[in-house]
Amino acid sequence: MQIWLKSSSPIRFPVLPSEYKIQGSRGVETVNINALGEVDLGGMRGLRTVSFSSFFPKRYNSGYCEFRRIKNPMQYVKQIERIMSGGPTKIIITGTPINFACRITSFEWGEDDGTGDVSFSITLKEHRKIAISQSSVVAESGATGGDTSQTAADTASKDATKREDTREKPKTYTVKRGDCLSSIARKLTGSSDWHALYEQNKGIIGSNPNLIRDGTVLVIP
Repeated sequence: MQIWLKSSSPIRFPVLPSEYKIQGSRGVETVNINALGEVDLGGMRGLRTVSFSSFFPKRYNSGYCEFRRIKNPMQYVKQIERIMSGGPTKIIITGTPINFACRITSFEWGEDDGTGDVSFSITLKEHRKIAISQSSVVAESGATGGDTSQTAADTASKDATKREDTREKPKTYTVKRGDCLSSIARKLTGSSDWHALYEQNKGIIGSNPNLIRDGTVLVIP
């Protein structure tokens, strides 16, 4: 087994740790269903974390060093600190499924026995690249170079119309944990008949009136 940090200046750890730990997680969302109460829905996989402890030896020792041409311990320390302050790197543990982009979230090191060896503990968290699409802004203008002053006047007129719109906005209610349609109807109208509330918001709730999510904004009929 070999442990590598692959970046512009790769690091192979000269002494294997006695153990390493991989931690994973998964997001779980809860919703309220009239007939069942609160239930959980499985979410997406969380980012994995890798952690281990070892040391950088001052001198080569065939009993524990993985290769002969080791660096000075402080060279390893400075190299890891440079990686930590930069962008993502990649953690590779050969012979295992661990091979993914990551960032160093913590790195502790120190000398404690007078040998010149530097002990360390390191934690790395998986990096997930996000693709962000760019939006474009299209400016309206006359196809043949029309009167720009008239265009500005039309825009100002539209803005004024928007400002003068005094129509009453529909009342809304934001769903809270423990809510169901009948309890919301009773709270707002005094009656537990939820059918009108459901018909008004069917496009938001969907085909199952028993399934409403926390944070959903309902329009009150």
